[in-house]
Amino acid sequence: MSVVLLIAGGSSARATEQPRAASVNRPHGTTTVGMIEIPVVGLATRVLEGSNASTLRLAVGHIPGTALPGPTGNVGLAGHRDTFFRSLRRIKVGDEIRLTTSAGTFQYRVISLRVVLPDAIEVLNDTKLPTLTLVTCYPFDFAGTAPQRLIVHAEMVRNSPN
Repeated sequence: MSVVLLIAGGSSARATEQPRAASVNRPHGTTTVGMIEIPVVGLATRVLEGSNASTLRLAVGHIPGTALPGPTGNVGLAGHRDTFFRSLRRIKVGDEIRLTTSAGTFQYRVISLRVVLPDAIEVLNDTKLPTLTLVTCYPFDFAGTAPQRLIVHAEMVRNSPN
């Protein structure tokens, strides 16, 4: 199966395999997936299903084909660098991220930050351990379509969800 991912700045990439979902009940349309909070950078906003332009104007988007929070899988979230993910310019390794859904509150800790080209879709590959990947355009102050993506990778903290 082929999956087309729209990554925050409007660039698309094609994946050859669809990542395994953590849930069979996948949201569709502009369904609310939950809420993301990163207290140390002052981010708190809702997460909608989808990563197309109309969704990303309204909220952070759950990237289709990536897992939902659960015991395994890589949850992919995209957001614009000049709106909802603007505060990611201040995120650091070790910072806590909370993702609240109807299944509970999942806590993650940032383990890496890196800058990649827009076609580096391997950052969204499925994982055996529960992980979270945030994607936004980079650099933050670039005028126009940014040439790179900032990838924030986090691992779920044990005893999550609460």
